[in-house]
Amino acid sequence: MEIINRPPPPKISQFTEKDCMGCNACFDICGPKAIVQETNAEGFWYPKVIMDKCTDCGACDAICPELHINELRENGTTKNPVVVAAYNKDEEVQRASTSGGLFSALANKMYDEGGYVCGAVYTDDFYNVEHIVSNKREDLVRIRGSKHFQSNMTGIYRQINKLLRKGEKVLICAAPCQIAGLRMFLRKEYENLITVDFICLGINSPKIFQKHLESLELEYGAKAISVQAKTKDLGWRALAYKIKFANNKVYLKEGSKDNFTRSFVETHSSVRPACYVCQYKDFPRISDISLGDFWGIEDTKSKLTDKNLGTSAVLLNSEKGIAFFESIKNNIESQDFSLADVLPHNQALLHPLKKPTFKREEFYKALDTLPFDQVAKKYFPSKLVKLVNKAKIILQFAGSKIKHMGFLPKAYFQFLWINFLRKNTERNRLRAKLFYPARFSVLDIHKQALVSIKGSILFGYKRIRGSRMETRLAVEGNGSLEIERGRISVYYGTDILVFKGAHLTFKGDATINQGVQIICMDAISIGADVLISRDVVIRDNDGGHEIMKEGYRKTAPVVIGNHVWIGQGAMIMKGVTIGEGAIIAAGAWVVTDVKPNSLVMGDPSRAVQKNVEWRH
Repeated sequence: MEIINRPPPPKISQFTEKDCMGCNACFDICGPKAIVQETNAEGFWYPKVIMDKCTDCGACDAICPELHINELRENGTTKNPVVVAAYNKDEEVQRASTSGGLFSALANKMYDEGGYVCGAVYTDDFYNVEHIVSNKREDLVRIRGSKHFQSNMTGIYRQINKLLRKGEKVLICAAPCQIAGLRMFLRKEYENLITVDFICLGINSPKIFQKHLESLELEYGAKAISVQAKTKDLGWRALAYKIKFANNKVYLKEGSKDNFTRSFVETHSSVRPACYVCQYKDFPRISDISLGDFWGIEDTKSKLTDKNLGTSAVLLNSEKGIAFFESIKNNIESQDFSLADVLPHNQALLHPLKKPTFKREEFYKALDTLPFDQVAKKYFPSKLVKLVNKAKIILQFAGSKIKHMGFLPKAYFQFLWINFLRKNTERNRLRAKLFYPARFSVLDIHKQALVSIKGSILFGYKRIRGSRMETRLAVEGNGSLEIERGRISVYYGTDILVFKGAHLTFKGDATINQGVQIICMDAISIGADVLISRDVVIRDNDGGHEIMKEGYRKTAPVVIGNHVWIGQGAMIMKGVTIGEGAIIAAGAWVVTDVKPNSLVMGDPSRAVQKNVEWRH
């Protein structure tokens, strides 16, 4: 494992492709027009500084959101947004929208107040998308709905700035990075501005959609005259694409069969390189209001019935956002929820996309020589091919687990019991996510305890051949062990005890090395991509002892964030929250919260370095 100091961000003139989200703010701020927009082989535009024209005034660097993310997060929005599920009472608006029709309700309110609405529209040939600012209600039909690839914002920042300075009201909906660009461009807060962003999976290349549309126009023998992403013709959950052609033919396919949708949902191949390291995830958000699909609402205690026409997840991030949302309450159906209800099926709020498994450079080169449908066949394999490949992986994985469990009958009995025979074990039957106990594992799980296996766990993994060292797990009555996703590796000699009524949760991939003790009497949550070294102790309690003092609590939850590295022999005590990306040095005794991306050490621990990164 290696600690990496985060380097200072470069100037715009030194940007690489992974540094730029293409928000266009630098083009609008440059007085001498020394910045031009260049489009690369992937179809994304980037700023290029013409040094002969540049006066080195620094305006572009001063307003670039990529260079000022910490400043942006201090803009008055909250880390704990008000969360609402909602849809438009007008069923025709709901049906014509890509989610629940909330943007239309917000936009109509702004029009009612005599204001302007800014949003993305297709160009006349549907090959590109650009933002417009309009006070004409009839433009809402063009603005609403997802466009799914990057919109050009050049000129929009200047236009909005001019309107706000005149006292005009403006509502804008754009990607989080574009809203960030606007906030930096304006350099001040305006009460007459309402900013709305969306839960963004990633910003897709216009070139990918252009190639897709070219392929379809050739197949259908006519030019496109209408494009609708996420049409409700097949229901909200189908994510269908609908394209009408000049010869009255219609293309209509579910997202799982539409090659453009698959390019970003399944393979993540069509997004900007900067999307893989997006800075606009997590909280606080940059905008007053965030909108998205409330996927998984059927798993909540929702009283809303959307008839498969779409329900929006609404995050109200500022007092201004809350007040504006209250003004449209008569036009929508809504119900209050919590952030915990939205996050399980909207991880794009927290995490950037992972890079595609194939070579991205080869994919984009193929686009220049082959029709898009042929490229899709090569790089987006069919469900049957994916099932065959997945079966191979499962067989290889199962083979390694058989080696892990050996030939001791007890291990196989425990495997069958905890995964298939035990009544209080929850498991996703459609996925091969299982609990694999090693030969010398000891499982003592009460019949009333809940075990939820939505990720795989390798329990009792050993490095030394012939070792008989036990690995122990006990979960008492009404306690719970939950593996939400990923793969958990628990090395031999580890001792995990979950007391009656307590809850131990693994959020994602984690490695727990030899001799670790986890003693849970209240709640312990361990994030994704966590490494726990040998002989670490994690406990949310003071054991069976109590201090006779007013206000004393014997237990308090422990929360370990994502991508945390805990060094050998460290002790994490009750009530501690460890922020994402933190490093706990060997032997540290942690009794207070640890900030994200910090290195702490000592007894008791103290921060010795900020803004660190680490990898393994």
